[in-house]
Amino acid sequence: MKITINHRVQVLILLMALMSGACSDFLNKEPISAAVDEFYWSTQEDAQSAASGAYGLLRAALANHSAYYAYGDIAGTNIFSVYSYEDPDWAQMNEFRLDYAVAASETYRPIKQLRNYQLFYRVVNQCNRALKKMNGMADALFDEGEKERLIGEFYFLRAYTYFTMYRIWGEVPIVTASPDDLLNAKYEPRAPMSEVAALIYGDLEEALQRLPWEYAEASEVAIRANKGVAFATLAHMAAWDKDYAKCVSACDSIIASPLYALEDAATLRNIYENNSKELIFQLYFGSRSEAPGATSDLLYTKVFFLDILASPYLTNASNKTVPNKQLNEQLLNNTFSDTTDTRLATFIGNSTGAKKICTKYIDVHQESDGTRVYITNNYVLFRLADILLLKAEALAAQGKSSTAVALLNRVRQRAGISDYNGSTSLQRAILDERFRELFLEGHRFFDLVRYYNATGNSLFNNITETDMARGKHYWPLDPDLFSNNDVIRQTAFWQGKI
Repeated sequence: MKITINHRVQVLILLMALMSGACSDFLNKEPISAAVDEFYWSTQEDAQSAASGAYGLLRAALANHSAYYAYGDIAGTNIFSVYSYEDPDWAQMNEFRLDYAVAASETYRPIKQLRNYQLFYRVVNQCNRALKKMNGMADALFDEGEKERLIGEFYFLRAYTYFTMYRIWGEVPIVTASPDDLLNAKYEPRAPMSEVAALIYGDLEEALQRLPWEYAEASEVAIRANKGVAFATLAHMAAWDKDYAKCVSACDSIIASPLYALEDAATLRNIYENNSKELIFQLYFGSRSEAPGATSDLLYTKVFFLDILASPYLTNASNKTVPNKQLNEQLLNNTFSDTTDTRLATFIGNSTGAKKICTKYIDVHQESDGTRVYITNNYVLFRLADILLLKAEALAAQGKSSTAVALLNRVRQRAGISDYNGSTSLQRAILDERFRELFLEGHRFFDLVRYYNATGNSLFNNITETDMARGKHYWPLDPDLFSNNDVIRQTAFWQGKI
């Protein structure tokens, strides 16, 4: 897929400069880019730098305007009821009015950037180039097993990136080759969803053949891909496609692994402090250089974690008494109707302005000169409780209720609430439990789509069952992507609307 002309320089700059991580020696490697290929691809360290770069680009794509949470927790979910001091884009996304008009010159606007998949294709391009180059590298250049592991990581990262786009846009261009002349590569049309799915499953299989279960260093745990991360992605992909048997099998592979265990109820905060065996995969933001930050005026429109906080959970530089994104307290009260729920006491607090606040992400820091505030919580993408409930969901869809109920109750018991009593349908009970357990972890939108797929009922804000049948839940492409590109088409539902 050819990159739009006015983004070409950005691509090269990002590939060279944006991508390095810092949680371990592996993620501290300097990234490589197509612009400097002639000097690289001759050592193991070069290949590791390319992998570090790919993780960094994925992090950049999912952190841009808090994309991971915008797609997963804001769009159409009604989790937030007030968006103060912010672009009107957020309220439009809440209502799922994704055809909202934005001037072409306002390229900084959240909804404009979130309708654009360019950042995700930077990850794809990095993986494609690495897979091409590594095939020409001698095995003797690598420590035992490291070459296969790195190739497995590139396959995984490409699979996860396409999986993300698949759930957001459905049909997307398939790009697996790495042209020598990236700037003049041809445009590719959007591929049918069946072909995108086949690519994702194929890449995950390649990854699973090469990735280990164990990590070389403790600092890599849940940060660098392993078999568990690939199985978690496979489980979610299969659930999205209603391949419930494949979903259950992938979940079982994780559940059977001794690497993972549910965190104790008394220490649930460990999950968000990067110190838990429950973690399967997370995006690392745990240092000053990677952490999303904002200036001390605290209008955090690009930093989700800071946007949902207020005093007393911010630094002394702030007198913000209510969060910019304010929780829908009626929905919250309905969600946590059992006031004995451990998660309610642990993760829901009050601001000094008497507004409910999610306190999962409160690792806030301030620069010594007071000019910048940043937060070092990681993005928790997959964890064991998610997989237990996803397996329960798949079993319920297959009519295997007793095992599904046992998994549901296992999560409920950890939270200190009573077992499922049949007062609602099992599928609805699992959906509600996922909302409580995975609150503001980027899952809600996709859970609601799967619930519609299984039951025919839409619980979205401003997306009816008729809308769902017509594919409204797939995002439109921003008009910027059609500039000088005559081979892609608009998402079916949004044709003629944007």
